[in-house]
Amino acid sequence: MKISILVPVYGVEKYISQCAKTLFEQTYNDIEYIFVDDCSPDNSIAVLQQVLANYPRRQHQVNIIRHEHNRGLGATRKTAFDFATGDFVMNVDSDDYLSLDAVEKLVNKQKETGADIISSSYMSHFEDGTTVPHQEPHLNKDGCLKLMLIQNTLLPHIWARLIRRNLYVEHEISSVEGINMAEDLALTPRLIHAAESISYIEDITYYYRDDSSASTFANHLSSKHVLSLLKANQELWVYFNKNDLKGNYLFAMEIGMLNTYHQALKAGLTKKEVAKVLSYKPQHLLFRILNGLFAHKKTMALLRFAFLSTKWFYKKLFFIKERHSSSVLT
Repeated sequence: MKISILVPVYGVEKYISQCAKTLFEQTYNDIEYIFVDDCSPDNSIAVLQQVLANYPRRQHQVNIIRHEHNRGLGATRKTAFDFATGDFVMNVDSDDYLSLDAVEKLVNKQKETGADIISSSYMSHFEDGTTVPHQEPHLNKDGCLKLMLIQNTLLPHIWARLIRRNLYVEHEISSVEGINMAEDLALTPRLIHAAESISYIEDITYYYRDDSSASTFANHLSSKHVLSLLKANQELWVYFNKNDLKGNYLFAMEIGMLNTYHQALKAGLTKKEVAKVLSYKPQHLLFRILNGLFAHKKTMALLRFAFLSTKWFYKKLFFIKERHSSSVLT
């Protein structure tokens, strides 16, 4: 089974050596490495090539592609995928790193289960040396997707996952140029929805550098980032309107839209400006009321409260239902 590891490169001179070493020292052999240089302004690629020189057995497996001009993370991820030929893909950010047996463990679980997506636990790694483990909850596809869509609950990170490449191809799912903030939100839920099954390993395989300057989510949301967030939500809204014909995920998505509106208004956008990017229209009566009453700059605090309280009740009902289902099965 061939695995494609996709790595965007931009401004990571300080970190890419550690990342590359853990990639080239993987215990699994059948890997192709696709690095995409998005016109990095520093010596990231030179450092990468210096590291690669120490791994002659991996050199024929490495493809370094350079954009002619800087195009952003969404386009860089898409370029990397377009060059991938593996059965499964893994996304690794070039300021992060892997355990040396990460690929082997994920592949073994895939062979055991036949799942389309295998996820692992991960570790947040801070500059002061502090680490915080994150256990990926072992939810079924339906539960995982709902908790992602309500936002700020289950992270939709694309990394720390082994994903069947044909999910992208057969369902026409791809990273979107111009979505550089919340690009994972635009991508991961669509892939999970398209998957026949998902599975997990408890092992930590991925080390996420939580406070590096290259880590997008370490920064506060600017108006530019919010526009990207709106585009990500637009991708989800269009996809699920087309593919979720029974509306199984509509309520969860509408909860997430409350958070999206709050972030947009907080960044200074008006509802009219939001509507130029996001075609979402509230469907359930509850969200029509909330959108009409609170989705304004003067009522941002109330909109935030509406999001948090609605999400809280949804999660309560969700986990009550999960516990009931588990007790029935046992």
